[in-house]
Amino acid sequence: MPNLLFGDAQFEDEEFRDLVLDRQDVGYTDFRECTFVRCSLRETVLRGCRLLGCTFRECDLSLAQVRDCSLRNTRFEHSKVIGINWAAAAWPNGKPLFPSVDFADCAISYSTFIGLRLNGISIVRCVARDVDFTNADLTGADCRHTDFADSLFFHTNLTEADFSGATNYIISATLNTLKGTKFSFPDALDLLRALDIVLTD
Repeated sequence: MPNLLFGDAQFEDEEFRDLVLDRQDVGYTDFRECTFVRCSLRETVLRGCRLLGCTFRECDLSLAQVRDCSLRNTRFEHSKVIGINWAAAAWPNGKPLFPSVDFADCAISYSTFIGLRLNGISIVRCVARDVDFTNADLTGADCRHTDFADSLFFHTNLTEADFSGATNYIISATLNTLKGTKFSFPDALDLLRALDIVLTD
């Protein structure tokens, strides 16, 4: 039986600093309006936890697992959030009324958001390389100034999403929903890669 740290515990408006829980199991714990600063949760299994209004600053959650976790208004700042399968979390069935997670100045490469409704999500000034957004709904997403090299957008709803200043994305205009989506030059020319056209001077 794994050690489920903090099992069935509740924390509200707590600040955790320099906490190290690498490769541990943290199970069935509620964190409400908590702040994590310079904490390490590398390869940590968060099992059935609820993160409500929490903020992670300068934390390392590389390869962490979020099995059946509920997230609401959870924000990551200047953190490593690499290689996470966000689809394993517990998401609302209907359209979310608020963003579940936001990322600012983070590394979120090699992560998966397949099939998730992420309306209004913020992924700003991040490194998001080789991230899978297949079948995700990013309506109204703020994706400014983020590096999306090798990331996959396939049947992704990008209605009114903002990619101003974003780089290295390859987004097919025929295989994704682009309505009122914002792009900036010269990177917007990458939208033409998926089209069978020839550009001349």
